[in-house]
Amino acid sequence: MNAFLHLTPHCRSPTVLISFQMQLISEMEVRTMTDKEDKTVRQFVLFCRTALMYEKKNYYNEQKHRAERETHIETLTPRQSGMFEKIFDTYHADYFSVMGYEIGIVDGDLAQALMELSDKYLQIVLLYYIVGLNDREIGEIYGTGRTTICDQRNNAIKKLRLLMEEMRHGK
Repeated sequence: MNAFLHLTPHCRSPTVLISFQMQLISEMEVRTMTDKEDKTVRQFVLFCRTALMYEKKNYYNEQKHRAERETHIETLTPRQSGMFEKIFDTYHADYFSVMGYEIGIVDGDLAQALMELSDKYLQIVLLYYIVGLNDREIGEIYGTGRTTICDQRNNAIKKLRLLMEEMRHGK
């Protein structure tokens, strides 16, 4: 025979919680479940256990398959690790200097379009999208307001979009 008790304390203080629990125990009303409720609870518990068991199996199978497919980088031979250097050296990047940051742009079309922007527009776009500064912070650097920087950034993006479309349709 199963019994359950509904506790709903509203206070999280340990002393108040203990006194609340003591009061509940003294006034406790135990209700026995009917056979139908007991069966429903048992079915739910069985369902939860089964679901957790299969989730555990799936997790371990996934870990096993991942271990078969992946290799830790420290276990690679010098020849295998040398292949990575060849892969990463093939990329060509155009570098822009912004407030002491060296920013490499791998996409050639984007780099070419950025080169055609005015210096201030280029700085604003890179500071916002690459460095991660917001308009207020960029405005403090240039000594202008947030809305001015926002307008200039939007104008720069419009110009970039036009330049990129011209390059795409021109090729």
